[in-house]
Amino acid sequence: MDLPSILAKTAGVILFAWTGRSIYKHVKEKQAARKIQKADTQSLSESFLNNLLLYLWLAFMVAFSVGMFVNN
Repeated sequence: MDLPSILAKTAGVILFAWTGRSIYKHVKEKQAARKIQKADTQSLSESFLNNLLLYLWLAFMVAFSVGMFVNN
């Protein structure tokens, strides 16, 4: 295996692990936020748009990092 392929696979694994950690961290924060009601909550539309953007970004990062690992 040549060096660029090894570097791409390594970067893919690192990005995938980082994305997995971010997803885990986000789920834990959501669970903790449900237990403690905060006074300054977001509006429903703001919360929906923020979560939509976050989940689209995480889906892209999962696909991108798996693609880097599998295709090289």
